[in-house]
Amino acid sequence: MKRAVGVLPARACHAASAVAAAAASLLLAGSAAAAVPAGGDVSRAGRSMQTLVSMVRVFAAPDNHSGVTARLTGSGTAVSVACWTSGTAYKGISVWYQISAPAGGYVPAFNLAAHFAPAYGVPHCLVPSFSAEYYALEANLRIRKDPTITATIAGYLVDVGSKVTVNCYSDGTPIFGDPVWYHAIAPYTGYVTGRLLNTGGDPASGVPHC
Repeated sequence: MKRAVGVLPARACHAASAVAAAAASLLLAGSAAAAVPAGGDVSRAGRSMQTLVSMVRVFAAPDNHSGVTARLTGSGTAVSVACWTSGTAYKGISVWYQISAPAGGYVPAFNLAAHFAPAYGVPHCLVPSFSAEYYALEANLRIRKDPTITATIAGYLVDVGSKVTVNCYSDGTPIFGDPVWYHAIAPYTGYVTGRLLNTGGDPASGVPHC
């Protein structure tokens, strides 16, 4: 989506060339939202990660159609990740990170350097934490990385009655007309269709949305 280009105010600087360079950088970044250069000090609490591409937009919500609150310029920009949540799938991944520095908002997991999504050790954004246990209604029920039948398989609930621990639900590929998928935290991390769990109706009472 194209945005109107504007000039953000630059801090006073002794060297005129530095002012010109900063202004040019902001013009290129676009600007109803602030542009944040790489190499800034990330001092707020949270796990530090780095961006993978030269321009990463920070959104107001975990949805790439929501408002842009900032733009992180320069591959390798350090960000402070507070927690993760589920949102609109971006490049096939529905995990988003809430960041607190150098700007506040949400960044798709696809744009940050981590071996897994969600990254190991990063907590879910739900406060307080929630969990519930359900049981598989069929053998070899797949737990997938995302709430879609085309996502990578993270593991299986091998037997009818196999227990799965979930902490929230999300919408995904409808299974026999049921679009609800639950985010599993044990025995594997991923998503399992609610249609084949003994939830008694989806979404199950008391389970929060991811």
